[in-house]
Amino acid sequence: MRTTIIRPGFLIGLKSTATGGVEYRRRDLDSQAVNEARWETTRVIYDQAEHDAAGKARNKARAEITKLCSATSFGLLCPLANEPELDAAIKRAQAIAAEFNATAKFTRVNVYALKGKIAETDEQAARAIASEIQGLIQLMTDGIDKLDPSAIREAANKARELSMMLGAEEQEKVAGAIEQARKAARMIVSRVEKKGEEAAIVLADVQRGNLEKARIAFLDFSDEVAPTGDMPAVNVQRMAGLDVEESAEEVH
Repeated sequence: MRTTIIRPGFLIGLKSTATGGVEYRRRDLDSQAVNEARWETTRVIYDQAEHDAAGKARNKARAEITKLCSATSFGLLCPLANEPELDAAIKRAQAIAAEFNATAKFTRVNVYALKGKIAETDEQAARAIASEIQGLIQLMTDGIDKLDPSAIREAANKARELSMMLGAEEQEKVAGAIEQARKAARMIVSRVEKKGEEAAIVLADVQRGNLEKARIAFLDFSDEVAPTGDMPAVNVQRMAGLDVEESAEEVH
């Protein structure tokens, strides 16, 4: 029987909007060609200070929610154990929007959050998370090969955030890979960038055993699994399309 790799949690569909306060005026221009159209557009912001404040309010509201979640390519993930904190964060985000809207004349900020529950037996979600972890492990490995400490650390940070959705055994494997990748990043900075050692020599000394173990550990879970009689708690691909941040500009 296939064991699960994920902890129960939520996939969050987050949408934030800041609309109004901006007008686009279009003026058609003469064109010499029949199949060609030319025009110029002028943007008019009614109140620049309010326009800027709307963007700040929207970003602040989103941050209340996103700081509790792990950002992935298919949406925001939050462990089930963090549900009280998540619900409180959603209320704070909506309160920030409401506070701005109470005094704004031209612009309105809205924040919407949709929680989709992921069960620990949800194989579709497990495959999606396994695929994401595999990709991050590959990015860490590629960063080592390219002697790019920034890329290594960026992928390691994302993997650490996503690992909160994993079971204890898988968390340990990912943690080992992250530790090894960060050690490689420090070695590259110290020996290649600061001391000028030959790259090939330094790369030969980099240990990759934990990275390879983690990569192999998630291979089985990313394979296609035959459908079962149980319906998944949430459609990962469908929810992924709900993570939206809209501009503070609107045509009138």
